[in-house]
Amino acid sequence: MYWTSLGLVYVIAVVCMSLAPESPTDVLHFPGFDKVLHFSVYTFMMLWFGQIYHERPVPFLIASALVMLGILLEVLQGLGGYRMFDYTDIAANTIGVASGFCIARTRFGGLLHAFEIFLARSGY
Repeated sequence: MYWTSLGLVYVIAVVCMSLAPESPTDVLHFPGFDKVLHFSVYTFMMLWFGQIYHERPVPFLIASALVMLGILLEVLQGLGGYRMFDYTDIAANTIGVASGFCIARTRFGGLLHAFEIFLARSGY
């Protein structure tokens, strides 16, 4: 329950930052930063939830929901008037979700569980 709550806080932060008038890419300028940011944010979201919900078909549903979220946020940015709709952002988001999905199927997919075990053994 705690991991899910933290993940939802992260999703809310992504939504708020995606719809804010000024984006993080307005502050940091180097070629491709925007795409790297989209990719890494969506990779982390999928990896996070992929570790919590790993029994089929839930990861597929989460991946679909995150791709839809990325598309919806891009559409809303385009309608907002102060941000732009960008197909390449949707592509970076989708590739990030796919990457997070794949990473969650490796040993890295057990990091949250390993951290819980560490906390339990440490007495927290």
